[in-house]
Amino acid sequence: MSDLLALYRIQELELDIIARTERIKSINVEMAGDAALVEARASFETAQATHQDAVKRATEHEHEIRAVVEKRANSEATLYGGAVTNPKELQDLQMEFEALSRRKLTLDDEMLHLILERDDLGEKLAEIQAGLDEMTAAREEANIDLQEEKDELTAAVNELLAERKSQVTEVSPDLFQAYIRMRKPKANRPLAALQDKACTSCGIEQNVVVINAINRGDGIVHCQNCGRILLRL
Repeated sequence: MSDLLALYRIQELELDIIARTERIKSINVEMAGDAALVEARASFETAQATHQDAVKRATEHEHEIRAVVEKRANSEATLYGGAVTNPKELQDLQMEFEALSRRKLTLDDEMLHLILERDDLGEKLAEIQAGLDEMTAAREEANIDLQEEKDELTAAVNELLAERKSQVTEVSPDLFQAYIRMRKPKANRPLAALQDKACTSCGIEQNVVVINAINRGDGIVHCQNCGRILLRL
């Protein structure tokens, strides 16, 4: 009977170890990735790329405006500088100056739209950044709690494993091997207690032969329904 009690304790330890190990696995998954946080980071990266593109276009437009202003200034200086006296050349310079002036007005109008777009995207990017920072801080805080829980679970599992190792020495090798063979097909519960003449695992009441055999301690007795090893606690 002492063998069976030790074996039943091993089963309890293993079930506890399995439950705690599964929780550790779920903590690892939770700490490794957060769907909402991943989505927020993706949104930020998209908004950041869009804003950077707007900044680039505004900068390029600004450079073009400067180039037009410089060219128009040169045309104006040449036009009114007195060095050119040919009427045809003067007319061409006048037309060029007017064309550059019109181009400058068009570029200024386009620049206004680009600035508004850039600033609007910048505000949206700042909002997304703030939300991402808040979510990241919350995730980091949650991970601290999760890590503490994981450390506690890991320490508990190590203690349970040490106790299991000690309990195994209390069980005969043949009985322990029988337990190992039954563990998988019986969903890690090869043993069940007899309570009120019934198996606590399947709930089926046992016949007199089974009950008497358990009471006498006649070796290994199986549930007549589910086949688990029965013992009286």
